[in-house]
Amino acid sequence: MQVDKRPPFGSFSEVAEVAEFYPAFPPYSRRLLQMLIDQVKHLTEIPTFGDIGAGTGLIAHALADMGLSGYAVEPDSQMVAVGQRLGKLYPAVSWINASGECTGLADGSLDWVCYSLSFHLTNAREALRESMRILRPRGFFTIASILPDLETDPFQLEIENRIRDMAPALRRARTTLIGQMGTYEALLNQYPGLGNCVSLAITEAISMSEERYVDYWRGRHDIPSQVPPRTLDFYTTNDRRDVPKVAAGQPEISLHGMACSMPVM
Repeated sequence: MQVDKRPPFGSFSEVAEVAEFYPAFPPYSRRLLQMLIDQVKHLTEIPTFGDIGAGTGLIAHALADMGLSGYAVEPDSQMVAVGQRLGKLYPAVSWINASGECTGLADGSLDWVCYSLSFHLTNAREALRESMRILRPRGFFTIASILPDLETDPFQLEIENRIRDMAPALRRARTTLIGQMGTYEALLNQYPGLGNCVSLAITEAISMSEERYVDYWRGRHDIPSQVPPRTLDFYTTNDRRDVPKVAAGQPEISLHGMACSMPVM
């Protein structure tokens, strides 16, 4: 009997081994990042950031491209290796293999701590304590996310329905993220060292080729942990030909970008 080997839910290591998938991921909204940078620049013209739970550097590399320098802190060593490989053009980003609860950074060394799609994976209180330690006075603490629009985008809804056909009981990470994003403001307001939360949200559409969208879909960590590899391979090599709009080429997909940002008092 053949036993399917699947990574546990929430594990990114298996996905990180396939580095070619990551350039397919849609970027964070530059408009959203610029609004966050404008906040931080009230402290200093060239802020030093810490992208905590950096994955392979989606935000860290974008911020470096926008003229900032800082650190990408990531607990998974394979993700760090992929991020360093993809980020050779960004010497302003230094990589650290560490967790958000114990970054190894010096006291008061950062102007901005940013968690992107990662805060929900930490011990929140320990991560906040560490963030307060490494932030300078009047620095900023931000939790950001980028999620597919499954409310109004018919193309992504159709893809999601096909995934559900394969795995009706599929648990999606997106559901957890949306639920937790709604609790962050109340949690952060419990810390007297943090100011008022500034919430930002933006929805943008980007174009993707068929190949890019399939690689983006395959790179999502929650699906491989629950769908047998043979089913996943069948979908990405055969069934995708039946998906309208992908086969037509260059579909536009809609994405939600959200952030909750607070100054350190």
